[in-house]
Amino acid sequence: MTAENRHREIPSAADIQAQAGRFARELGDSAQQVWLAGIGALARAQAEGSRIFEQLAEEGRAVGEGQDASSASAAARLESLRQALDGALGRVTAKANEAWDSVGRSFEHRVQQALRQMDVPTREDFDALGARIDALTRELRLRTAAQPEPVVPPAPTAGNIHTHPDANIG
Repeated sequence: MTAENRHREIPSAADIQAQAGRFARELGDSAQQVWLAGIGALARAQAEGSRIFEQLAEEGRAVGEGQDASSASAAARLESLRQALDGALGRVTAKANEAWDSVGRSFEHRVQQALRQMDVPTREDFDALGARIDALTRELRLRTAAQPEPVVPPAPTAGNIHTHPDANIG
């Protein structure tokens, strides 16, 4: 929290409500973007999957047409296709994971921006405030330990009450 923030006036209930409304809208917008990014990642994965499926079907036709080839050759081709599919699936999965990670980082960034705009203190602000309180507490203990005990004058008793000579005139 900066020195400027500490000296601001306390916002009114209407200001706080308006800030909360803006925050809710921004959070809703961010959630919608997360949803759309997820749909986009799924569409990309499906498109890659469709292309690979078409490749496999084409290679399957080629294997079917050449049935007179040896079974070892067919098994080798099938293994090659399986490896190609595994590799493509791995790449698509990696792309989808990257997209989700990017969306997550973007969402976190937007939430942090909204909280800063609402002047919500950060963990660092609280840590700095705690450190300042600890320092002040130590200083206060040192000062009170260094002060001598105050001398308290004795309470007046009947024997040491001094009255003014003119007080009895009447």
